[in-house]
Amino acid sequence: MQRDYFTRLLGRQGFVVEEITLEQHGHRSCVIVNLHREHQRFICSGCKQEVEEAILYRQREVQHLGLWEHLSYLRLMQYRVNCPRCGLKVEELPFVGRYSRVTKGLGCLVYELCKVMTNKAVGILQGLDEGTVKNIDKTKLQDAQENRSLDGISALGIDEIAIGRGQKNYWPMVSAMNGPRGPELIYIGEGRKEKDVQGVWKWFGVQRTKHIKIGVMDMWKGFINSFKAHCPQRVILYDKFHVIRHLLDCLNKIRNQELRRVNQRVKGLLTGKKFILLSRLAHVRGKARESLNELLCASPRLCRAHLLKESFNHLWSYKSKTWALKFWQTWKDSLKWTRLKPYRRFANMIDEHLDGILSYCDHKLPLGFIEATNLKAKNIIRRAYGYRDKEYMKLKIIQTCSSLGIFQPWIPSFNNSC
Repeated sequence: MQRDYFTRLLGRQGFVVEEITLEQHGHRSCVIVNLHREHQRFICSGCKQEVEEAILYRQREVQHLGLWEHLSYLRLMQYRVNCPRCGLKVEELPFVGRYSRVTKGLGCLVYELCKVMTNKAVGILQGLDEGTVKNIDKTKLQDAQENRSLDGISALGIDEIAIGRGQKNYWPMVSAMNGPRGPELIYIGEGRKEKDVQGVWKWFGVQRTKHIKIGVMDMWKGFINSFKAHCPQRVILYDKFHVIRHLLDCLNKIRNQELRRVNQRVKGLLTGKKFILLSRLAHVRGKARESLNELLCASPRLCRAHLLKESFNHLWSYKSKTWALKFWQTWKDSLKWTRLKPYRRFANMIDEHLDGILSYCDHKLPLGFIEATNLKAKNIIRRAYGYRDKEYMKLKIIQTCSSLGIFQPWIPSFNNSC
């Protein structure tokens, strides 16, 4: 009667629990579940057809989901089938891979736990080697990435992340800005040249690429040329935060010029105030706000530059290109008598890319998602203290920055795969 209950809980169709024993493997206790076949029907691993003729091959033991504080193993006899189509083949077991030493159910659980735990911690919890955990997780991630749906995507965003020291190696990260699952990272390549982005177009295919109407990116020519070559009806939309970063660099240059020009008293106010000056005024409070007010009162030129920086953010608040263009002309005209040469060079750069900036009036996309993805990727690498497997690192970044990173250990698909 007790074995019948274990058979129902185990849920292995075609097998019944024959015997349960408790053994000691190292420092962990293990439950050994011996399985017996209900019928002599076997599945060919080649053509997936049922075969009645089989030859006893070996005794196989695979690790399954834990039982209370014990590890659990399934022990059964595996056969070779004499398939009329494929010849002599090892039978296929529906709940375990051909060369795997863990069941599919345990593999699914390991994959889900790796979303919220380190591989080492998952290995200790499940009694597995850290390398085994990594191989399971990597295989599941590759399958999820290959089976990802690309339908319904009409806007792509692209940004790069610096890998390693020296800011020499860059990886382009391509995100779906308006997919059916919301904004998510879908692809990571290597390099920042035009040819280095070809992989994403091959992955999308010619038909899906025709549906891409919007490209969100910075002002890097390699990304722009790649989109123009593959998406003839595209609209280029320049990332707001990259534009603002150029403006902040100009403001910092003016600050450095003031440091070299003013007297010792004002120089003391300018020193150490870089991040207070570059932050948005609404985010500066308390003593930092008092220091900023003293700094702006001491340097009229820097005060003028700071006010222009604050007002420039309004460019993305307009819904009409006409009014946005009027605002830009007014902002540019205010530079005439200010002697802010870095700002004039910035204005010339904006004039060259004005169409891509004003496109935001017609296409309100979540531009902050691209920068958030970049920050998450850096945090993943820092938290792992680096990755030795480059492909695995890409998959982990994609998982964290997409719908693949949602922790769902007991969803129906998990139970079916057990």
